[in-house]
Amino acid sequence: MYDITIKDGLCFINGDFVKTNIGIEGNRIAYVGKKNIEGDYNINAENKFVLPGLFNAHTHLAMTLFRGYAEDLMLNDWLDRIWNVERKLTSRDVYWGSMLGILEMIKSGTVAFSDHYFYMDEVARAVGETGIRAVLCNGMMDRGDKEKAERLLKASTEFVRKWDGKYGRIKAIVGPHSLFTCTPEFLMRVKAKAEEFDTLIHIHLSETKKEVQEIKDKYGFPPVELLDKLGFLSSRVIIAHGNWLDEMEMKILKESKVSVVHCPVSNLKLASGISRIAKMSSYGINVCIGTDGAASNNTYNMFEEIKIASLLQKMITEKADIISGRDVLRMATENGFLAYGVKGGSIQENMLADIILLNKRSINFTPVYDPLNCIVYGSYGCEVTHTLVNGRIIVNNGEVEFDEDKIIDKIESIKSKFL
Repeated sequence: MYDITIKDGLCFINGDFVKTNIGIEGNRIAYVGKKNIEGDYNINAENKFVLPGLFNAHTHLAMTLFRGYAEDLMLNDWLDRIWNVERKLTSRDVYWGSMLGILEMIKSGTVAFSDHYFYMDEVARAVGETGIRAVLCNGMMDRGDKEKAERLLKASTEFVRKWDGKYGRIKAIVGPHSLFTCTPEFLMRVKAKAEEFDTLIHIHLSETKKEVQEIKDKYGFPPVELLDKLGFLSSRVIIAHGNWLDEMEMKILKESKVSVVHCPVSNLKLASGISRIAKMSSYGINVCIGTDGAASNNTYNMFEEIKIASLLQKMITEKADIISGRDVLRMATENGFLAYGVKGGSIQENMLADIILLNKRSINFTPVYDPLNCIVYGSYGCEVTHTLVNGRIIVNNGEVEFDEDKIIDKIESIKSKFL
């Protein structure tokens, strides 16, 4: 007898969809196979596609508060507008913005996310209350201010100590913002802290052509080469964006075992660039997918990212077969888990029970010739019926356990301070 069973679903296993039963014990998948099994709670998945849950590998979660606030702007102008309004944020605002972001993610199939923002205690609290899995870090920008650098490192250290491992679902890491907001000296101190706590580093890198040129002008090297010469890069590092990497930089990332998070929709909207993920994958770089923040996207819908990530590679290479739907789906699932050192992202025995179910009988999936292509090119996210995280059902037939209307009302009331 299992705690939960998922029976007769078409499950994405080892790159293909097969009719399978899944047995869950505690927070792990205990059985995957054909035999008839029973659980304390049984989910009939006969008309469902069953997938490993999606991992949103780069977010600024509480930016739901600024969804639609800074539109049709290039990145630098967008940053000026957003950074100005972020000064009005309170910790309570970030809590409610995070609750809204989590609600959107779990109802559209995301089981885990990596967040890089402010007031991270409040984000962690929202994670605890909603049941989602998260990798969290305080965003740090020292800008050459030594006193500020000390404060940031102290706060980040305290955050890691307090939250790492909490609820069995939070991983606390360190998050310097970027090379244009952090000095090389500060970055090396961050690296030392990551090694001290045996944790990871998440940083924005090579997002725009302008940023890359400024780094070259200031330091004499493009961003990845500079970080390599500093000794900053290793398998601890996850970079967001990587839109303007040259071939040498890609080779460095491969050798250093750095993971890259592709954020296609946000980068398109801000006209920042298109990451060459097909080329990176050919080098053996672990590529993941993220949404970035809702202020520059405007959604946390990972299915939208999956489709657009695939289409962009076809367009920029003029090769329709340059990347497969299977590859992109893996980027949005197991590659994210791999990058952040979490044992999930695939439906196998002893993996974390972070699983989603989609309604196979959705209009936009019909007719079903190939389940994989239905999902990669046809999903809106609204087809998700169940979301399981850590062996617990947190979305059940589209319903959550917390008050959606209360969250929406809170966000609408907070909005007035930003007008």
